[in-house]
Amino acid sequence: MPFTAEPFKALLTDIVTPKYVFSLMNSLKCGLLSDKDLPILTMGTGAKRAIVITGFSVLDYRISNALIYMVLSKCVNNVHTIPTFSASQLSKWTIKVIPFANPWPFSSWDVIRGKESFYLLDDDGIPIRYDALTLKSKYSLKLHGLINEVKPELIIMLTASSEWSIMTPRPISIDGYETAELSPTDFLGHFAHEGYPTIVMTIPRESGLYEITQRIIQLIRDYNVKHEEIKPLELVIRVDGDINNITNIFRLHGFLIGVDGNKLIIRANEKNQFLLNSLIDNNLIEHYFNVEILEVHLQ
Repeated sequence: MPFTAEPFKALLTDIVTPKYVFSLMNSLKCGLLSDKDLPILTMGTGAKRAIVITGFSVLDYRISNALIYMVLSKCVNNVHTIPTFSASQLSKWTIKVIPFANPWPFSSWDVIRGKESFYLLDDDGIPIRYDALTLKSKYSLKLHGLINEVKPELIIMLTASSEWSIMTPRPISIDGYETAELSPTDFLGHFAHEGYPTIVMTIPRESGLYEITQRIIQLIRDYNVKHEEIKPLELVIRVDGDINNITNIFRLHGFLIGVDGNKLIIRANEKNQFLLNSLIDNNLIEHYFNVEILEVHLQ
């Protein structure tokens, strides 16, 4: 998609590709991008770190475009006038923006238009949003790795829906927001299981850029954060499949792994104990991996 005549017009109405955004931002030296397939935009210079994520489905495109415009408006003066983060916010926070958590449907819109079964999938047919535990997709690995590299004080997940709502996934409550029980396999709630304060906001699909950005701006601030008390469980499993692969996946989630033949002893730390407990309580380990649980006990 060329952007020589009106480079910003497409962002007001159209689905744009990650490569389009990468080229546009690089041409303007805006947002400090490094990956054309999974653009990550950066704003601010503050000591506190926030990550804003959307684009698990192509239906999130209005939110993606709003975030891109918020970054652009800090680099270029003559863009469509919409609110963006204040100088005060950007002096206190460094904000990383991921507009395309799942880039493939955005890149393939001309092919998949009208075929809704493809809107959540990557190029290998993996629904990225629900790949937070098994990390089969290269995009899931990149997203998970970025969070654990940056270690943000705040994660904001944005997703298109039929109505406005704000929730915080257990086990972390934030101010007076409603607390929700989200699966650890769902990226919307996964990082809260790993100890990162997370706010999930759903946005009506027909919302305009102005309203979307107004709501997002209000989310970047200091919060009162409270963690639930969690019992420290320890798990022993017998692995019938590829023990190295399973061990690597558990280590990516921050678990401490002991190996005894075909057995794994899995322990959590203070931050990700809720993740391990949720996997045990919901029988997700045996469901997703070729293993058998032998023992569960308190550390």
